[in-house]
Amino acid sequence: PRAVRWSNKTLGPDGPWNAVEVTLGSGQDVTVYAGRMWESYFPGAAYCENTAATGRPCYAQEAGAVYNESAGTGEAPPISFGADAYYAGDMDTVGSSAKRYTDRFSLGTDTSYWNSVSIDDFAMALMSDTQLRYPNGNNYPIFAGCLGLGAAPNSKYDAIVSRLLAGTLYTNHAIGSQTFGLHIGSAATNRVPGSLWLGGYDRNRAMNDMLALPIPDPYHEFSNAPLADISIDVVKGGSPFPWDSKGGLLASGNSSIGNQLGITIDACLPYLNLPRSTCDAIAAEIPVKLDEGLGLYLWDTESPDYPRIIQSPSVLTFTFVDPDSNLRKVNISVPFTHLNLTLTKPLVTHPTPYFPCNAASNGAYALGRAFLQDAFIGANLNTAVYFLSQAPGPNLNSENVMAMDNDGRTLNASNNDWITSWNGHWAPLPEPQKSTSNVPSFSGTVPGRGIKRRQTIGAAVGGVVGFLLLLFVGFIIRKK
Repeated sequence: PRAVRWSNKTLGPDGPWNAVEVTLGSGQDVTVYAGRMWESYFPGAAYCENTAATGRPCYAQEAGAVYNESAGTGEAPPISFGADAYYAGDMDTVGSSAKRYTDRFSLGTDTSYWNSVSIDDFAMALMSDTQLRYPNGNNYPIFAGCLGLGAAPNSKYDAIVSRLLAGTLYTNHAIGSQTFGLHIGSAATNRVPGSLWLGGYDRNRAMNDMLALPIPDPYHEFSNAPLADISIDVVKGGSPFPWDSKGGLLASGNSSIGNQLGITIDACLPYLNLPRSTCDAIAAEIPVKLDEGLGLYLWDTESPDYPRIIQSPSVLTFTFVDPDSNLRKVNISVPFTHLNLTLTKPLVTHPTPYFPCNAASNGAYALGRAFLQDAFIGANLNTAVYFLSQAPGPNLNSENVMAMDNDGRTLNASNNDWITSWNGHWAPLPEPQKSTSNVPSFSGTVPGRGIKRRQTIGAAVGGVVGFLLLLFVGFIIRKK
């Protein structure tokens, strides 16, 4: 397996986010997000001139994310169909179509022609004026492009597949399979460095149960992940809520969702693109307020519940159902400390903590980098299968890099304990004191807790009923 190098820069304006770094042409190092299918998107040489007003910074240039084709060694390929204006179809955008382009690509800094991890005529799409449009009608520039990791076999587009990342490295015998394993990690509080391997994965970045899902034809994205529910859970210590677990949030107030929602996993997207009803149901349980102009929820930092929630072992849990067995569920939890992200310029005038549920997703439902901070995604592009599992917290085990089989349809996760990977990085609240009257102060059902609490309630109720029965029998005897 081959590792992709991670940038020492973090990107905004809605993160901060980890990003990777690649070398294009004869030596241009470019910072870029990673995780899409098909060709890779980069802001081109004209991007700053077309999107940055006079006297305003070009954020993509500051991030080192612009590829200057005029200083490169590439050319426009003879491909008849154009590229989309933007690399993520689940965001509203404005701008002209991207320009298809090819140049030499290198994973490392060695750009020589005998380097086995370089690709000639690497397939790219260059953006010249693409911007994101938010509900307030304002357009905001992008900060970086997105690296395509490959595509599943498709005879109609074999000429392009042969110029994509995993397929070309496999053909060049640089990796043993058309596969990858990705954990973006977090650049925010409780930092977790990213991990991206081609031809394999770091098994210690995949924990608990693994979900294997087909990549649907025409193999453009990792879609149709069967999301069955979303819940808020407290996994350790006392609860900052009146309960330890609350589910049913996915379909709350929206009967059209049914038993599950097919959702896309998109590492190029920043947010949790969920139905407005779902975002509102989650927001009703935490101290946030919707900013209608951005379609995002801002944390109320003055609320006493704010630090209790984001510092405690409180998590947002996404429950997926196995398409091969509806009795098998796979849970992936994102701690609220990783959902306490920051908006910066140009979206806002000063740094603002926000909760990344996108209430303006308008039917383009997807889980982006906010989710992938704590989720592992891998894929076998040869067999058209992708994989999802829980990813670890800041207490990482040493790397355990495993090659992936080119014909594989399953993947093994590690047996590491997820809660242990967070120990020392969150502050569990004190457990509530037991009531002297044997009547519990509150009830809830969290895995590992619900049964014990139901037993306590049953014992208390049984004791009271038995005592009243004895009094009644004694009263009858005395009366006789």
